[in-house]
Amino acid sequence: MNDEQIQAMLDSGLNLPRDISASGKKQFDSYQALFKNLKTEPERGLPFDFSSKVSTRLKIKLKRRADLMFNLLAALGIIFGLFAAYVMLTLIDATNANQLLLAAIKFKWVLIMASVLLLGTLVFDQRVAEERY
Repeated sequence: MNDEQIQAMLDSGLNLPRDISASGKKQFDSYQALFKNLKTEPERGLPFDFSSKVSTRLKIKLKRRADLMFNLLAALGIIFGLFAAYVMLTLIDATNANQLLLAAIKFKWVLIMASVLLLGTLVFDQRVAEERY
């Protein structure tokens, strides 16, 4: 039996057929327990701050998404800024642009670590601010 058939049987109040398999009976019993629990209301009801909790969690989720976009834009900004500096220096003086490129290649790990440190600081600051508020 599929889900729709079981649901139709429960809605119409029919009993379980006798020639059903053990797994089918288990599935039918699970659905029956679920529908029985869904028809009863909770004993205590929803807490008074339920909507506040839901909206707070939604705001946190949206803030995390915005923070992620900001961090990605910051990383792209660093890359674009270095590329733009190289292009402008190439237009002004090609030999100095080549020296800048060689220096960037020589100190690539310093540039990478500085970028990671900057982005890590942004992420850490966002996490601490999120926990505080």
